[in-house]
Amino acid sequence: MEHLRVRRAGFAYRRKYEHFLQRYKSLCPATWPHWHGPAAEGVERLIKHIGYKPEEYKLGRTKIFIRFPKTLFATEDAFEIRKHLLVSRLQAKYKGRLGKRDYQKKRKAAIKLEACWRGVLARKEAKKRTWAVEIIRKFIKGFINRKKPLCPENIEFVRLVQYKYLMKLRDHIPRNVLDKSWLQPPSILEEISEMLQKMCIRNLVRKYCRGVTPERKVQLQQKAVTSAIFRGKKEGYQQSINLLFADTRLKETDINPKVLQLIQGEKVKYATPVVKYDRNGFKARDRLLVLTQSSAYVVEMAKIKQKIDYATLKGISTSNLGDGIVVIHVPEDNKQKGDVILQCEHVFETVTKLCMLANKQNLVKVVKGSLRFRIGSGKEGTMVFTVGPEPHVFKAKDGQLTVVRKPSAARD
Repeated sequence: MEHLRVRRAGFAYRRKYEHFLQRYKSLCPATWPHWHGPAAEGVERLIKHIGYKPEEYKLGRTKIFIRFPKTLFATEDAFEIRKHLLVSRLQAKYKGRLGKRDYQKKRKAAIKLEACWRGVLARKEAKKRTWAVEIIRKFIKGFINRKKPLCPENIEFVRLVQYKYLMKLRDHIPRNVLDKSWLQPPSILEEISEMLQKMCIRNLVRKYCRGVTPERKVQLQQKAVTSAIFRGKKEGYQQSINLLFADTRLKETDINPKVLQLIQGEKVKYATPVVKYDRNGFKARDRLLVLTQSSAYVVEMAKIKQKIDYATLKGISTSNLGDGIVVIHVPEDNKQKGDVILQCEHVFETVTKLCMLANKQNLVKVVKGSLRFRIGSGKEGTMVFTVGPEPHVFKAKDGQLTVVRKPSAARD
């Protein structure tokens, strides 16, 4: 009967406040999740939040009456949507709780694993420090006993010193035979260092000798003879060190064929143009100096003016100035007219080749001031060397041959 009265009054739905609030309370933030107060007030707050119009509902003493079915259907649709949202939130909360529980479990396991690993590292570090302390203590004892014979207390220190010295020596080893530097060794390695230095020098010399070509070897031999004769004695020697000697200054084609026939087929070892001064008037004559294996020839065009056998050569003289004068001393016999006075441009080269071919390096003299030479028939002349403003060779009033040399830049 009550249902019929409600229908006649125009209401399609009725529900007690408690049931309505319990079902739809999730649609209002004020009533969700719990409403603390009378159910009627909770329903009133709920329908205001949902947006019911006054003509769509009536509130009784214990129940709510809804006039239109569409209002109820709209509420049900909103409730269905709200249920899905609530389920999603519940799932998220539950999954979050499960994830948190799993994270805490993994975190505890990681902390335990880290603690174990830190313990392993700490024990390893402690072991390493103990080893380092023992090594340092061993080397301190080795340093204290370094001057004693090899024994268990100093052998490690001595081996380390040897290794360090050899590694350092490897980077400071001499690179050529002229480098006389050597790394200063510790006192316990002086004997070994001396042996290594000798071996190194021997190896460098061997390497250098193997790399020297035959032409270079001849040059070095000639330079060694030149150094033994002129070093510290003749002006211009230092400037000539870096200049290589030529095999010859004139080719055989530059020498008259008649001269080559007159020397009886001897092979020409060296030839150079020279200026020869007569023995009496000291007049300058252009000549050629030709050196063979056994003799020296002073040549004028197609004539041999003088032949000097190396076996009879008495000596070679030159001045200490850079005037290019060379005097070849010959024995007193009928075959020789007297000593030969020459002036050549390449005096170091000419004298070196002449004395080496004659094998009489010890007969070369570098004189200072003046020298005596034989003119012939038992007569002697004097040659005076001096310095002047212009280079000049002339016969002085007293009959002496005077050679004037321009001052060098070093003396200026």
